[in-house]
Amino acid sequence: MEVGRYTRLTEARERGLVVSALELAHWIEREGDEWVLQVEESAGEEVRRELAVFETEQEEPAVPRELLPAVEWPKFSLFVAAWVLSGFFFAQQVAPEAWEDRGVADAKAILAGEWWRTITALTLHGDGAHLAANLATGLLFAAFLIPRLGSGFTWLAILLSGVLGNALNAWGYRGEPHFSIGASTACFGALGILVGLELFARWREPRTRGRWQLIVPIGAGLALLAFLGVGEEQQRVDYMAHCWGFLAGLAEGVVVEAVRLRERATVRSQRLASVLTLTAIAAAWWLTT
Repeated sequence: MEVGRYTRLTEARERGLVVSALELAHWIEREGDEWVLQVEESAGEEVRRELAVFETEQEEPAVPRELLPAVEWPKFSLFVAAWVLSGFFFAQQVAPEAWEDRGVADAKAILAGEWWRTITALTLHGDGAHLAANLATGLLFAAFLIPRLGSGFTWLAILLSGVLGNALNAWGYRGEPHFSIGASTACFGALGILVGLELFARWREPRTRGRWQLIVPIGAGLALLAFLGVGEEQQRVDYMAHCWGFLAGLAEGVVVEAVRLRERATVRSQRLASVLTLTAIAAAWWLTT
């Protein structure tokens, strides 16, 4: 059954993707200078409805939203974060091995009540390359988050995503020994927050609530998660921690955008969030002693 005629093959293939998303068979035939999209007779009406929605979205493009404000935004917190993680890495090199053992994310210990390990593990790294990779990805994602959440709430949200990610990862490995260190859980939590923010922002606006507009941020986030969070086969990469961190951040981003945190936050609350973030890290290490 014919459901559309197009002058360009790319247009026909693009509509074919819409049909594929419905898990329905389709094929494209050429008739003269036109490309004809065909589907099974029984699926014709359903496909026509979906294509009509798709065409409407194409004809009424969403008004671009400015993700980053034109004004200057504070960058000092990025340097502070780099100093903090680098300082912990230096301390890790000179401190006794038992110090690292007290901070590692031990699944059994976390489930037994040592919740502070979900925080301390984020400040430990296996080597300089591990630290550099996490600084590169974490600071990049944070740089995009700061204009949307403010410095204080950005780092508090990233820390919380890492904590939740490590806690969920410990739950996932319940009943078996599992140990992990590194800020990557929080780094992918930051990515999840970005996706959650954009997803809910698009859903809030009727002009950007279409299926395809909502798929874009999710697809982009999952692609980055797969590209950056997998690593080489020989590397010891905690894939599940990355996934849990991303999911925790995704939920955070949706909630934060839903309550319009950036609009409600004051300078005082941003400073309080910054202090709370640093205090949580210090308190977690104090509890290990």
